[in-house]
This record gives sequence, C-alpha cells and structure tokens, in this order.
Amino acid sequence: MLAIPAKITVGCVKRRVHVISGGNRRRLTGNWRQRGVLAAAVLVLATIVVGVYLFLPPLPTDTRLPRSDLRLAAWLGVTWSNDAHSPSEIRDLASTLGAHRLDDLFIYVSYLKADGRFNSTYGHATEFVKQMKSFAPEMRLLAWIGVPTSPRPAADETGDSRLHDADIRQTIAEFSRFAVADLGFDGVHLNIEPVANDDRGFLETLNDARASLPVDAWLSTTAHPLRLDSTRTAVPYPPVAHHWTPEYFRRVAERSDQIALMAYDSGLPFPRDYLNWLAYQAENSASALRDMPGQLIIGLPTSEEWTPSHQTQAESLRIALAGLSVGLSDRIDGIAIYPYWETDDQEWQLIATSLGH
Repeated sequence: MLAIPAKITVGCVKRRVHVISGGNRRRLTGNWRQRGVLAAAVLVLATIVVGVYLFLPPLPTDTRLPRSDLRLAAWLGVTWSNDAHSPSEIRDLASTLGAHRLDDLFIYVSYLKADGRFNSTYGHATEFVKQMKSFAPEMRLLAWIGVPTSPRPAADETGDSRLHDADIRQTIAEFSRFAVADLGFDGVHLNIEPVANDDRGFLETLNDARASLPVDAWLSTTAHPLRLDSTRTAVPYPPVAHHWTPEYFRRVAERSDQIALMAYDSGLPFPRDYLNWLAYQAENSASALRDMPGQLIIGLPTSEEWTPSHQTQAESLRIALAGLSVGLSDRIDGIAIYPYWETDDQEWQLIATSLGH
C-alpha cells in the first residue's frame, strides 16, 4: 500500500472543507435573496390590493338614484347679492338654474364679523330677488347667512361660542328678519359653524330667528355630520366635537323647516371610506328624523379645492352620489350642491342623470 504523507492529506481535507463551506454560503445567500425578492413581491402585491380596495370602490354603472322625486338645492356665491347685474344677466341665470331643475337657492348675503356686525355685502340683493322671482317664481330663494361661532380665525369647539351671548343671538335674529322683510327673500338659510354637540346656544339662536321671522317665512339651517357609532371606515375616525348625536340632530330639526346635512369635509383620504361614511350619514340622519316634519337635505360636494378636511381624491360628487344611493330612503327630501360656482357641465349632467331628469 502506498503511503500518503500526512501533510498532503491534511491540506486536501482543508481545501475540501473550504470548497464545501463556500458553496453552502453561496446557496444560503441565494436562498435569502430569493426570500427577500419574494417578500418584496408580496408586499408590493398587498399594497396594490389594498390601494385598489381603498381607492377604487365598486361604483354602479347606472348612476340613477332609486328615487326621481328628490328636491335639488345649491349654494350660490355672494356676487348675486353684492354686485350689480343687468336684468338679462339675471334672466340668463334663472334660465340656467331652471334647466338644472333647481328648487331651492341658498344665496350668500352676509356673515357675522368679529365685531358683532354683519358685513354689508347685500347692496343689490333686493333687485336681484325681485328679478329672480319674476323670471323663476317656482324657486325658493333663501338668504344664506354665515355665522362663525368664534370671532377668532380658529374657532374653539369646546364651548367658546358667540351664540351664548344673547345680544349676538338677537343680532342674528334681527338680520334674519331684515333679509326677509326688507331684502325680499322667502326665508333664511343659517350656516353657523362650528357648533359643538349639545350646544344650547345654537338651539336658542334658531328659536330667536323663528320668533323674528314672518309666519310664512322659511327657516333653513345647515347641520354637522353625525358621529359614527360603528366602524365604517378603514381609517380610524376620530371623535369630533362638532359631530352631532342623533338626539341633538332631532332637536335642531324641531326648530327649522329644512335641515341641510353637510355631508362633506369628512377629512377622509380614501374614496371607499368616504362612500361608506356618506351612506352612514344618509341612513342615520333619515332614521333620526323618521317621524318628524320638515325637509332633510343632504349636501354633496363639487368643490375643487383640496384641503385636509376636503380631500378631493376621496370627496367627489360621483363618490358622494354612490354613497347616497346606498343610504337613500323615503325620509330624505333632496340634495344640495356645494358650491354652485365650481360645479361644471359634466357634474351637472351627472346630477341630472342621477335624479332622472
């Protein structure tokens, strides 16, 4: 038998071990890379699935709402009461509004300034109302009156409300009477924000306004959305002081002829969440007023301005109408479009189709 030197034998073994160890490392590194690629692919796929779910909710191909008897309202800008317009301009507006089949017009007249006085932005309101009534007598014309509840730019929702001041409430009541008796409006549309849930001052403001108005004058008010009592959104929806309970919503409705729920400025970033949120608002506002008189109007957005509270990638008219379709009931009397001056022809066509016009 041939003898092999021990030194050579040990060297061969070392080289073999080295080769085997290197191969294992390469195979192990390859496995980790494959797993990393697979994990990244799964993460990308999951992100796509979640994104599709949140950003592309299923929308009906037929946009017609289940009912075709809904009223249609819109918020119009201050130019019509503040600026001079020729009869032909007002006639053209009336013709356009008539073609859209609008029933109620909330025409901006003024807002309560920090000093407790109303801004003088209604110099041509009387002639505008007179002309509109001659061109479109079937439309209800309401003076849209804005009332920030705090004189500061950033209102404190915890209770620092000017509505707790009896003099301020009387000023609002007197201006409401002025809008009807002197300017000629059919009533007033009070847009008071923000109003915390259970704010007694707001209820007293409505009482005072009602007492100041002629018997046949219309008292309309905006309303904040209702608080969620169940999970409806993927994004956790925080409790907000000015989101109301159904009980407070009823108390406001008891004091008005029409309540317009502002179903926008939700702060939600995803279309599916906004759709579900709006369906909830429609269902629960209608349920809260089931046995009560007065009109319930759902306000829908067409605003093009992106803000943290109105994220336009989620809050669009089409998504809003889809949500309304889910939550619509016989108790809802109509919809209101905010704002009229940013609603384009395509959106008006969508509205017409949805209402069966």
